[in-house]
Amino acid sequence: MPAEKGRDYVIHKLMELAMKIKGFCGIDFTMNLASLDLKVSRRLNEIGFNLEEYMNYLQTDTNEWDKLVEHITINETYFFREFNQLEEFQNLLKKQSGKYINVWCIPCSTGEEAYSLAILAKEVELSTGNQVRIVASDLNKKVLEHAKRGHYSKNSLSFRRIPENKEYLKKYFIETESGYEVKNEIKQMVSFEPFNLTDFPTYTKYNQIDIIFCRNVLFYFNDEIIKKVIKGFHSILNNDGYLFLGHAESISSFDSKFISVHTKEAFYYKKDIL
Repeated sequence: MPAEKGRDYVIHKLMELAMKIKGFCGIDFTMNLASLDLKVSRRLNEIGFNLEEYMNYLQTDTNEWDKLVEHITINETYFFREFNQLEEFQNLLKKQSGKYINVWCIPCSTGEEAYSLAILAKEVELSTGNQVRIVASDLNKKVLEHAKRGHYSKNSLSFRRIPENKEYLKKYFIETESGYEVKNEIKQMVSFEPFNLTDFPTYTKYNQIDIIFCRNVLFYFNDEIIKKVIKGFHSILNNDGYLFLGHAESISSFDSKFISVHTKEAFYYKKDIL
């Protein structure tokens, strides 16, 4: 019985932590406490706290949230992921001429997606005259530091989807002994900064955005938060703006004020101004 009570207490504290995380960044572990238990246990082992002590620690040291975020977020990414959508992004750029185009990439993780967008924009820069600037954001400050460095190990999985018959590695990376570093001409197109998608009032810091890439994160949120995120995106996009989500994500069931755009190989959304 004492052991059973002990386990009940742990579940109670895990649920309490899950609610705090949900309130902080929207990620919902309330239906998956086992996953949260595994993730937070790694941090507890690092600092030698039990769960109760850790809950108190989060209240007294706000910087600890950064460390917790490093453990609970998934940073699965690689260059040219879901390439059909990236090609469609490039096609949209080709339809423009001589414009300044602002792109927001969130969550950007260790930077591969943002740099992929920059490379594809650079490929058509001369023919279009467009100047593309990319703001790349993530909640996890540690991965942002990795992204800013722009160096990727040869042994990593970052390069698993480099398109065939393309010389992107040769053109846009500098080979080092241990890996590849993004060239400065691409780095200069991207700025990295922390951002919490559930900090809705701060969306106004981004204005006149033309294209948003927010792929493979909405499914960590509940419907209420998704609606607020999409509303925020709609408010900062230009009238002819576009939104790209992950291939397994959809906002069609929401009254989102976005129009679905379907091509042969990809689908995405356009802002509805009516």
